[in-house]
Amino acid sequence: MRLKDKLLLKRPLILDGGLATTLESYGCNLNTSLWSSEILKNDPAKIQQAHADFTQAGADILLTSTYQASYATFSAIGLSDAAIDALIADAVYQVKQATTEQQVIVGSLGPYGAYLSDGSEYTGTYNISRSDYVDFHRQRIDSLIAQGVHDFVFETIPSFAEIQAIVTAIIPLYNQKQTFWLSVTVDDAGNLSDGTAFETLRDYLQDYDPILPIFGINCSTVTGINNTIARGLLSLPQTIALYPNGGAHYDAESKTWSSDSNEQAILDCVTSWAQQNVAIIGGCCQTTPQTIERIVAKLNR
Repeated sequence: MRLKDKLLLKRPLILDGGLATTLESYGCNLNTSLWSSEILKNDPAKIQQAHADFTQAGADILLTSTYQASYATFSAIGLSDAAIDALIADAVYQVKQATTEQQVIVGSLGPYGAYLSDGSEYTGTYNISRSDYVDFHRQRIDSLIAQGVHDFVFETIPSFAEIQAIVTAIIPLYNQKQTFWLSVTVDDAGNLSDGTAFETLRDYLQDYDPILPIFGINCSTVTGINNTIARGLLSLPQTIALYPNGGAHYDAESKTWSSDSNEQAILDCVTSWAQQNVAIIGGCCQTTPQTIERIVAKLNR
C-alpha cells in the first residue's frame, strides 16, 4: 500500500520505532561507522526480525534499514556500487518479508551528517554545496526506486541548508509517482538542531506542500516537539508526523546515549497529539516494538 492511500483512513497511523535500539536489544554491536547498516551487511536476518517485531506490535508504516546506507558510507569501506545496490535490495527484501499488503514501506534517507558518523546529524555542523547534497542523496533514492519503493522520508535532518537542497534541488528531480516526507531534529527549545529558529523553518515550508506533503520531527525530545507545537508546527499545510526519541542525548564521541530514556513521556503525549490531528505517530532511538505496542494501546487501536 502507498503512503497517501493509507493516510486516507483518517486515523493516526503508527510508525515503527528505533531500529538500532531494537537490534541492540538482540545483542547486536552497532558501534561502527555503519551503525545499523553493519547488521544489514553482516546479519540481515536480524533486520527482518526487527521489522517483524514492529509489524507484530501494530505498526502501519515500516522504514527500510537504509538510514545509514548511503553510497558514500559503503564506498568509504571499499564496496563497489554493484555491492551497495545489492545491500539496498536486501534491505527492501527484508522489510517486505516482514510486512503485509496492509502496511506501507517507506525508504529511510538519513542526512549527510549520518555519513560523517560523528553525531552531526544532531547538530548540523557541516556545510557542503547544494550539488554535493544532490549527489549524496540521489543514488540511494534511485536504488530504492529500482526495488519498488516510491515513498520516502528524509529523516533526522538537522541543517537548514540541507533542507533547502532537499526541497529545491532533490525532490524536483522526481515525478508524482514518488512521495517525499521531511523529518527534522530540533533542540529542547524547538529550534532546528543547527540553531535555525523554528519560525524560519516553518515559514519556509509553507509554500512547498505540493511537493512535500508530509513534515515531521524525529529523534528529538518530547519537550522539543511540544515546543514546536507551541511555536506553530500545526499551522503548516503539510500532514504532520511525530516520532520522538526516548529523551536522552547522544554522545557522538562514545556513540552512546548519555542518559536513560523516558518512554512514559511519549505515552503521555500521543493521545493529545492525535487529538490535534497529528497523522503519523511513532518512535525513534530508545524506542522498541514494546513502545509501539503501548502507543497502539493508548490510541485504542
